[in-house]
Amino acid sequence: MRKPRITVGYVVLLFILSVVCLSMLYPFINLLIISVSDVADVMAAKGLMFYPKSVSMAAYRYLFQYPSLAISYFNTVFITVIGTSLALIMSSLGAYVLSRRDVPGRNFLTTFVVITMFFSGGLIPTYLNLRTLHLINTRWVLIFPFIISTWNMLLLRNFMMAIPVELNEAARIDGCGEFRLLLQIIIPLSLPILATLALFYGVGRWNEYTNVIIYNSKEHLQTIQVIIRRMYEAASNDAFVVSDEGSTIPSMTTVQAATVIFTTVPILCVYPFLQKYFVQGLMVGSVKG
Repeated sequence: MRKPRITVGYVVLLFILSVVCLSMLYPFINLLIISVSDVADVMAAKGLMFYPKSVSMAAYRYLFQYPSLAISYFNTVFITVIGTSLALIMSSLGAYVLSRRDVPGRNFLTTFVVITMFFSGGLIPTYLNLRTLHLINTRWVLIFPFIISTWNMLLLRNFMMAIPVELNEAARIDGCGEFRLLLQIIIPLSLPILATLALFYGVGRWNEYTNVIIYNSKEHLQTIQVIIRRMYEAASNDAFVVSDEGSTIPSMTTVQAATVIFTTVPILCVYPFLQKYFVQGLMVGSVKG
């Protein structure tokens, strides 16, 4: 087998890409190092560190002992898992209808859906409507009103329209009904775009903050993002403050780094499983139609 020839241009390109890759990875690595470093070392290095001079888990101890952390983490996981699952189901149903060329009034329905991307009822009417439906101060208020993203549904619609019509016709000849056609043919062929949308929906639900403040005022319904904000406010700006129990409260710098790592790692763990579908699903779903 012939070996690839290594040229000067290849080496230069590899070097440039390596520098770009390191420049993107270093901020996250720097936060990880800060989160396990002593506050004095962080202050001396002015936040720019390449390795921990001394390991300290004070920021993580403070993080895990913080009140309401467990219930807020549960709320975030619940909203992310249930919200993403329902969003994919509803988006698939809506996209399938809009992708069928034989549906009466399909162009009108598509136009009606697109209009919702540009116009809404506003914050106050939405709040009053949700209060009438008794969704305020419930976990479902962060799921049902935002269950579908119009843009994501249109991406899925475009992907489904790119599936050859001959597959649908062959399935119908074999006696395949609408739901069976959707579940056994369309959905399996749409896995790339569904994985992409799962990442979009999941990240959006995981980072839920503004809607929590607006629609949920009870302590046990807060998400991890709201609790993180409170941690920033409670952490001391100075080095360590000794409490009455003898425990220590780390500075805001180390708490910020620990919370970023704590909330980012779950999403980073999910991404490698969806990476092989991500580029293919996004490109085909956004170009074809």
